[in-house]
Amino acid sequence: MSAMHDTVRDWIADVLKSNPGPISIALRQRAKFEGWLKFELAAYTELKGATSVEVEAPTSESGQARSRSDLSFRWNGVRYSIELKTPNTNWRMPGVSEKTRPVTKNFSSIIEDARKVFPNECQLLVAFVIFPVPCGDHRWREYLLRIGNELQARLSHEAHATQITLPISQRHSADVVICCFPVSRRQDAASLAQAAA
Repeated sequence: MSAMHDTVRDWIADVLKSNPGPISIALRQRAKFEGWLKFELAAYTELKGATSVEVEAPTSESGQARSRSDLSFRWNGVRYSIELKTPNTNWRMPGVSEKTRPVTKNFSSIIEDARKVFPNECQLLVAFVIFPVPCGDHRWREYLLRIGNELQARLSHEAHATQITLPISQRHSADVVICCFPVSRRQDAASLAQAAA
């Protein structure tokens, strides 16, 4: 039985593979698609058997917390909250618009999401899709290591990432990298200490 962060990563890959039209447009233009992905993932999560599926859900079912997660659901009696990002890259590749994007800010926002304080009643998962990536390129691993170092978490490409190739036109393809990891209560405690400092 796989961990929920593995399952969510697989679900995101399934959603991306089954929607080549919107994804190819996003990849070609380096256009973020987080809002679209939230709803597609919510529908797919429900299709897979999750209950209490909500987009932009309050982080606390008791109403005490004021923040919201991008997606939440129940699976096997556990409440999961997902923070979702779609950081775009600025690497050159055929078939993709050459636009300058502030890549560092994209990855800083992932760290900020992981540091959000969530109530004990839910398990926080941080998921993100790095795009577009040249086919077979592994430079993105540097960002995963940076995120892990910032959060004092052991993140690895083997345990927390999946790289898939998607078509962007009849002649070109590009990779996307789907990453997902759980945020432990130890990390939550470190976030509280940083916020108080």
